[in-house]
Amino acid sequence: MVCGACLRRPPAWNEALAALVYEYPVDQLVQQFKFQRSLACGQLLADEMVRFVNQSGTALPDVLIPVPLHFTRRFWRGFNQAEFLARRLGSRYKIPVLVNQLQRTRRTSAQSGLDRRARKKNIRGAFSCRQLANARVALVDDVLTTGTTLAECALAVRAAGASNIAVWVAARVPKS
Repeated sequence: MVCGACLRRPPAWNEALAALVYEYPVDQLVQQFKFQRSLACGQLLADEMVRFVNQSGTALPDVLIPVPLHFTRRFWRGFNQAEFLARRLGSRYKIPVLVNQLQRTRRTSAQSGLDRRARKKNIRGAFSCRQLANARVALVDDVLTTGTTLAECALAVRAAGASNIAVWVAARVPKS
């Protein structure tokens, strides 16, 4: 199903799948996973993503690409939550996970707390991608908020030659 906003201004990707709605208690699970490194919460989110992908009937991609963190943020956090989810999905579906294909080329401020306009400015041009010659790609992340980060990633992936781009997230912030 395509929403009215997407018909008026199509996103940078072809399809988006969100397993859950980012509201209580899902928001608590995501925050524990992301900021307290609760891998049990991460596994639960990955399981919900698998369940949703199975129910959606979507065509599986050729590769999964997690949204990258800048190396300094990854160092301080200790892991990349998107990579954790992508690896679980890749294992379940036997799809290669390309961890170094998409790179965050510069450090950006955290997107949380920024409005849509500030998010776009903050993240613009922050990603580059190695060649993907006609690949069907699913970008994997934990939360889809305004879509600005995933849109920038999708633009880099498309410029690298991807033929189809899906976005797979554990949760989506409800439209206000």
